[in-house]
Amino acid sequence: MTMTLAELEAEVKSLKKQVAENAWAKDYLEIWKLQSLYSHLYNLGRMSEVPSLFAKKTPGVNLEIEDSGVYEGFEGVTRFWNTVFNQKRMVSSGFLGLHMTVNPLIEINKKGTQAKGIWHSHGFVSMGGINPKQFICLGKYDMEYVKEDGQWKILKFAYRLTFMCQYEKGWLDEPVGASIAGNPENKPDKPTTYFMPYSKYRINVMLPQPPEPYKD
Repeated sequence: MTMTLAELEAEVKSLKKQVAENAWAKDYLEIWKLQSLYSHLYNLGRMSEVPSLFAKKTPGVNLEIEDSGVYEGFEGVTRFWNTVFNQKRMVSSGFLGLHMTVNPLIEINKKGTQAKGIWHSHGFVSMGGINPKQFICLGKYDMEYVKEDGQWKILKFAYRLTFMCQYEKGWLDEPVGASIAGNPENKPDKPTTYFMPYSKYRINVMLPQPPEPYKD
């Protein structure tokens, strides 16, 4: 049966919509995969590989974890993972570092070139050494992503701590059981922008909020 011009136009419009939806779904899954890969590399102790997940060609790359301060540019990100979270120092006898990334809310621009997302993260950590300590932690990853050469990369990386307490104590009495700022190797480019962990003495609003959709 021959289609009318109006029917053909409607069919083309429908197909374009399906193509756009499929592209969006593919981008969403690729960003999810990127964030999950970071989590697995950290869990495996492959910290030296984490910088490869960041953008190299796009200005504005930065990283901020808890009270670490801000590390700027690809060089700054690489410096952080080679000093503060140095693979040889972190991965010792008794080490466990697991930071899950769950409940993603991801917004992608219409061009499919930029994205931002937020993730809840439950963690279980034990630092090696003579007297190892075990921690449980909770926080949010506040992220921005960019597509470079057809691949999604991390543009802005922020981990906002809710609590990190020794397992035996709990977050009521010890919401911050360890500090990155106290590490002598921690030398950020800028001060910490936001650090407000849980406190039993106030009403807690655990930022950041879910990302707003792009307006393009």
